[in-house]
Amino acid sequence: LFGEVNQLGGVFVNGRPLPNAIRLRIVELAQLGIRPCDISRQLRVSHGCVSKILARYNETGSILPGAIGGSKPRVTTPTVVKHIRTYKQRDPGIFAWEIRDRLLADGVCDKFNLPSVSSISRILRNKIGNLSQQGQYESGKQAPHPPPQPALPYNHLYSYPTSKVPNPPGMPTLPGHMAMHRIWPSSHSVTDILGINIQLDQ
Repeated sequence: LFGEVNQLGGVFVNGRPLPNAIRLRIVELAQLGIRPCDISRQLRVSHGCVSKILARYNETGSILPGAIGGSKPRVTTPTVVKHIRTYKQRDPGIFAWEIRDRLLADGVCDKFNLPSVSSISRILRNKIGNLSQQGQYESGKQAPHPPPQPALPYNHLYSYPTSKVPNPPGMPTLPGHMAMHRIWPSSHSVTDILGINIQLDQ
């Protein structure tokens, strides 16, 4: 088998996944509590490769490599999205990894088509997040707007009676005209400036 030698003296084939036996050994050593850097030196596999295999195992529970080229099979089916939405509605504070465990425990997915934590987070952020925002927009659109407050009349401190008032003595009434007396404040007293009408006893 032709390959290249890494800095640790291990042989690898560029672009090809590690053999399953080595992948399994990496996981077994990690479960024994050995640090990834020690696993890397012991098996002569690069530290990045060990970390990637362990991360994939923690996320999916599988030691198998991903597909070489092409696209991965679609696991976020409408049924999965529906269940994720249900879990989120029942418990808004649920974490993505808890949803992942719930999908597996409820039999919605198996270990082969179980979406990753990042996929669930993306679904929560994009699909379900947009739906909730749209629902808030629709509910806000249906809510009746409060009636506008009536504007205060201009110079509301002064009273402008528009009803017909009797003429004071000494002023003749013009025929065909309705007498409208406006109380205009004078500029000589504070009470008149403030529009306060003081009735003095005669």
